[in-house]
Amino acid sequence: MKPAERPLPSRFFLAPMAEVTTPALRRLVRKFSGSAVLYSEMISAGALLARAPHNEPLTAKLDGDDPLVYQIVGAKPDVMAGACRILAEKQPFGIDINMGCGAPDIVKTGAGAALLKDHDLARRVVRACRAAAPCRLSVKMRSGFDRHDPAATVTLAKICQDEGVDFIVLHPRFGKLGFRRSPDWPLVKEVGEALSVPVIGNGDIKSAETALRRLYETGCDAVMIGRAAAASPWIFRCLEEALAGQSSDLVVPLEDLFLEGLDLIGSYLPERLHKSRGHRFCFYFSGNVKFSHNLYTSIRREESIDGMKRPVIAYFEKNPHERIIILSPAASPSAYSRDSRRV
Repeated sequence: MKPAERPLPSRFFLAPMAEVTTPALRRLVRKFSGSAVLYSEMISAGALLARAPHNEPLTAKLDGDDPLVYQIVGAKPDVMAGACRILAEKQPFGIDINMGCGAPDIVKTGAGAALLKDHDLARRVVRACRAAAPCRLSVKMRSGFDRHDPAATVTLAKICQDEGVDFIVLHPRFGKLGFRRSPDWPLVKEVGEALSVPVIGNGDIKSAETALRRLYETGCDAVMIGRAAAASPWIFRCLEEALAGQSSDLVVPLEDLFLEGLDLIGSYLPERLHKSRGHRFCFYFSGNVKFSHNLYTSIRREESIDGMKRPVIAYFEKNPHERIIILSPAASPSAYSRDSRRV
């Protein structure tokens, strides 16, 4: 790993995901890991600056959330800076600038992955945010807007470093690609070797074994996990124990966690968000059971938290052998390559 004036608190990060990285999911992660770096959902800087009330539950910072990073999206330097000042009042671990979202409603405003096309604007956004944010500042970026461009990716990463970001998160697919094709993980290694600030790799980490392999093959300073963490928030425990050389099985009370996740959504979020966040949580978490499609189809018919819990309870009553899963430990880190200068 690289020496840093402000070292990372963990080598494992939860990726920001719209409608997914709610306070409820963060609470489930914390049941298994006290050190993984958590992220909010993506927050519109403009809406935040306008004090739009719908942002309040998205910016809530709970006991136990730290280290927590808020991710903001926008393209106007002054607006982004204003959002940083508002979020800084909550004393988060960090604020992240989204330069990766390829959603049409985002890129048409010049924000998200569209910033990858305009390095001058990207520089001004980072500079404004750096001046406004006393906490850690990072950029989460893709490897291009409408094509994979390693050279431009390295250039922009250096620009962000020069403007004072504390670390870079790289998802090595271009923005318009979404989640199609495979990410170019060797580019994570290339960017890491070109920078002096920490570089975090992200993209298609589907298991603890994959995370460890990416960590050691690329020499990146940390890995960020999205969809796999939404489905299996215990993945961070598996990774931490593997790094520590521990080899005990992990007992996961699947039914209890499923119901607890829904209850937490009901507790932490207003009723208007229960359907969207509840369904998204269940979409990922249902993947842990054998008949996931049937279960999720039943859940999607429901709009309330209590309604969503009913098919979950019924499923486990019919399949009691799935109530608990026992996970074998991830492979020892020694099983992976250590060919990077930073490991």
